[in-house]
Amino acid sequence: MDDWSKHILNAFGDAVQEFAQQLSQDTERWMEDIIDQIAQASDPFVQAADEWAYQVQDALEPEIERLIDDLNEVIQPLEIAISHQVDEVAEQLDTLIEPMVARLMELDPWLDRAAAPINSVVEPMLQDHPACVGCRNFFGETHGGNTLVCAMHPFGPDEDRHCPDWEGFY
Repeated sequence: MDDWSKHILNAFGDAVQEFAQQLSQDTERWMEDIIDQIAQASDPFVQAADEWAYQVQDALEPEIERLIDDLNEVIQPLEIAISHQVDEVAEQLDTLIEPMVARLMELDPWLDRAAAPINSVVEPMLQDHPACVGCRNFFGETHGGNTLVCAMHPFGPDEDRHCPDWEGFY
């Protein structure tokens, strides 16, 4: 008796599986048909929307161009007036600033002379020549691999703390 119940259950299982497979295939075909129909129906709609957009663009484009031209006509005199005023202000600033710049350029040599004691104090310390700190004769530049300290003592004074030729700036 066991055989016939297994056989019925297997047949029932096979029938359910075949039904589910057939239902799946039918559903898939049905969905593909629906998608094709929607695509076919939407093509004319998309074409109509594109045509409508082109018509709106063609209708609005001349009006927009006219508005831009009107705006340019209104702005152009304002632009010319502002440009003229900016040019006048630039010329006035130029006449005011030019003498100041010329005077500042005259200060450059004076600033070099005024900064010389500071340079003379700093550089000898960096060059390890403490006797030369603050001396107006200090040169401290290197030529051909040799540092020239000053004209009187090319390699620095004999004594580290005192130079007989030391001269201050002031």
